[in-house]
Amino acid sequence: MSSRPQTAVADNAKIFPVFATRLASKDVNEYINTANKLKNWLGSEKAYYPDALRNIAHQTFTTRFLHIELSAVAAMDIYQALIRAVIPFLPLFTEEDLQYTC
Repeated sequence: MSSRPQTAVADNAKIFPVFATRLASKDVNEYINTANKLKNWLGSEKAYYPDALRNIAHQTFTTRFLHIELSAVAAMDIYQALIRAVIPFLPLFTEEDLQYTC
């Protein structure tokens, strides 16, 4: 493996906690901006390497990140966008517990 993919994996490991914190924010704008960034990142097959799958599943599909008090329409729109971004890559979630999360 070249150093570039290893660097990307290390960089991503640092960004997952940032996504988690921002997605748990009660600030509507921060939540929507972060969810949009996550959606864009999830649109690339490169995001779905083995070490990232658990973070993707938990940060995208757990109620922990859906607690924010957004309007129902805004929350539904961003959640649907996240789901649409991940759907093409569902076969990559081969572990049983991740399949149930997604």
